[in-house]
This record gives sequence, C-alpha cells and structure tokens, in this order.
Amino acid sequence: MKYLGYLFKLIVWLLILSLVGIAVSVYLIRADRPLVSQTQQISAERVSQARQSLQRIAKELNNTVGPAYFQFHQSDIDAMMAIVSYTVPSTKARAFLSKQGVNFVATTEINTPYTTQYINFHCMLLPSETSKNMLSLDYCDLGKIKLPKWMIKPAYTFLLQQLFDEKLAETVLSMVTAVELDDENIAIDLLIQDGLKQQVLTAIQNKSKNHVVNGFTGLSGFEPATVEIYLKEIQSLYKLNNPSNQAQSLSFYLGNVFYLASLRSEFEDASAENQAALWALVIAFGNRKFGHFLSLPRELLNQFGGDRLTLMRRGDLKLHFLFSAALERLVQANMGLKVGELKELMDMDKGGSGFSFADLAADKAGIKFAQFVLEQPELAQQRLTGNLAETEFFPSIDDLPEGLAEKAFNQSFGNTESAEYKELEAIIDQRIAQLALYQ
Repeated sequence: MKYLGYLFKLIVWLLILSLVGIAVSVYLIRADRPLVSQTQQISAERVSQARQSLQRIAKELNNTVGPAYFQFHQSDIDAMMAIVSYTVPSTKARAFLSKQGVNFVATTEINTPYTTQYINFHCMLLPSETSKNMLSLDYCDLGKIKLPKWMIKPAYTFLLQQLFDEKLAETVLSMVTAVELDDENIAIDLLIQDGLKQQVLTAIQNKSKNHVVNGFTGLSGFEPATVEIYLKEIQSLYKLNNPSNQAQSLSFYLGNVFYLASLRSEFEDASAENQAALWALVIAFGNRKFGHFLSLPRELLNQFGGDRLTLMRRGDLKLHFLFSAALERLVQANMGLKVGELKELMDMDKGGSGFSFADLAADKAGIKFAQFVLEQPELAQQRLTGNLAETEFFPSIDDLPEGLAEKAFNQSFGNTESAEYKELEAIIDQRIAQLALYQ
C-alpha cells in the first residue's frame, strides 16, 4: 500500500507539471499582435500566376528524370503566398527573397469570446556555411519560443515518413542540389531519380491502405471495399437505365445509391455507409482519380468517366457539386469553399468563362449535402431514398450573375470580402438552408 501511495503522488505531480507546462507553452506561443497583418489582394491575374507556377512544378516532377531547374520571381512567391493566405482559414503567410536569405512569416488568428490572439511563426533560411549554393535553417520561432535546429529537421522528416517510407522520405529530402538567391529571384536545382513518381504513388497507396493518409484527410470510418460495392451498384444502374449514354440527372443516382445505403445500414453503421456511398458518387460521376485516395483497383476506376449526367441540365454544376462534397471530406468546409472561389477567380482571367455565382451555389450545395449525409445519416437516408427531385437538394440559380470578367466583377462586387459579395453569398446560403432536404 505504501508503494501505491507513492505511485499515486508521483502521477498527481506529473499531471500537475504537465498542465503547468501546457499553460506556459500556450502563454509563450500566443501574441497580442500579428506578424502578418495585411491581407494580400487576390485577383484573377494573381490566381492565374500561382496556377502557372504550380503547374510548372507539377509538370517537371511528373515528366523529368535527372536534373530539373526552377526559377521564381518575388511576384511568383507573392502570388503563391496570397493563395495560401486566402485558402487556409484565419492564416496569413508571406515569404521575402533577398541575397541574404529567405524570410518566411505566418500568422494564425485565434478568436475567443473575450479577445483576439495570434500565433506567429517565423523562419529564416540563410546561405549554408558548409555547402556551396545551398540554404540552411538559421532559426525558427513559434511565438516567443525559439525552436532549436536539432528539433526542426527531425520534425519535417517525421511528417514525410507518415506519407512515405523512411528511405523514400530521405530521397525526397535530398532532391534539392543547389539554391541561388538574389534580391528578386530564387533558383532551385533538383535531381529527380528514375521511377520516383511511381515510388511516391506506391508509398501513398500503401499508407492509405494502412489508414495513415486517411487519418490526415478525414477519410476514415469506412473500408474502401465498401466503396467498391457502391461503385458496382452505380455501374449496374447506369447500364440498365442509360445504355445509350443520354443526358440524365444526378438526382436519379443519389436516390438509388442512398436507398442501398439505407438497406445496408440495417446491419452496418449508417454514417460509414453514407460516406462510402458519397465517395462512390464522387468517383463515378466526378473524377475517378479520387479513388486513388482509397487505393481502389485501377481496373475498376478505369470503367468510369465520360458520363453525361447533369444538374439543372448542366454538367458543370454536377461537377462543382460533387467536387465540393469531396473537398468537404478532404479539408475543412471553409477551405473547400475557398478553393471553389479561387477557381471562379481564375475563370475571370483571359480565356476563362468568368466568375459564376451559379457555380458558387453548386459548391456550397455540395458542401452542405456532404455535411448532412454524414452528420445526420439515418435522416438523410430516409429523405434521399426513392425518386428525388433536383429542387430538393439544389437551390434556384436562375437570377445569379454568371460569366463576369474581372473588370465587371470588380465594378459590381470589388472582391470576395466586400459587402455586395457577402450579401449575394448570404442569399445563396439562405436558399440552400430552405431546401426541402434540410427541413
């Protein structure tokens, strides 16, 4: 009994010390003022510039074996940081280039009932003293806490190892062979190994099978094999009801797929069934590449694509609806909506179709639909089963502005934070909230 008493006291003191440590850490991390306070202006030109930079990176990484070279101007970095700041909730980020190094700062805003606090992150990369044409981390600060160098590399190495295996993580970390800086540009040389793309895809799929990737993305609570059941049901429905591939409404498949979900839920978890049903719809009628997140067989995925399903007699609205439902699962809903807005802003650039509030309504409707079927699974199955009208889950879009070029959008709305934009956005939200499915 005496030793049990000592053990109990030790546990109590360890708990007290842990709570004190957490409290002190929170106090040191938070700040009253942000390091990054000014929001960078988002425009169609800036979104397009960021997209071109990212596409250039993706193309090189996807198609190159051996040396690869990238050069980015400060304006390219600004555009990418503006996209990050716009997309990630309550966060602003900047990166500044100079001959002396790369200065990265980020601020996340934390709102409480009584005050607004900030978490500031600051890192400085300087030319390496030991390796020519390379950068090395000089310091990183999280609030008032100075993170030691010996802690930072193991931290991002560990994160990479959660996606890849240890050997591949080291390969990715060693890809950069040279970095050159001046006051306006950064040039990066990479060495891309033969077969790297396939190694990365294989590693991600293996981690997905072990539910590591699923944990990061929110794809949890169901088995990929369950999605296969729904995909095969969709395939049978499509062959039976649309053998000539005519234009057909998505609502028919929503009703039938969730009817199957209701039948299976008599023996299985309703939320897991709804999630599997939703992913099957996204893969079958959105983009089959979403199936790679679940490591579904390529032979099965290749059987989908090329359908002519519509929403409100439009194929683009069907895609916006389904993609946003998928993004609601992959990222936070607010971030998913921001991604949709970025796509619309990009469409305002030359050659695009223009900003469409109808597309935005489809994005919002898809997010709301995904939340409903997963948060109220039994009720959703009851209301979705059977003959489903589009107007039960999709709002009216007849009077919503579409095809707005950048000049017209700026004249009418200014930006996505203006009172005029928020007013029209609120109208869309109200229409969705009043849909029969959610009453």
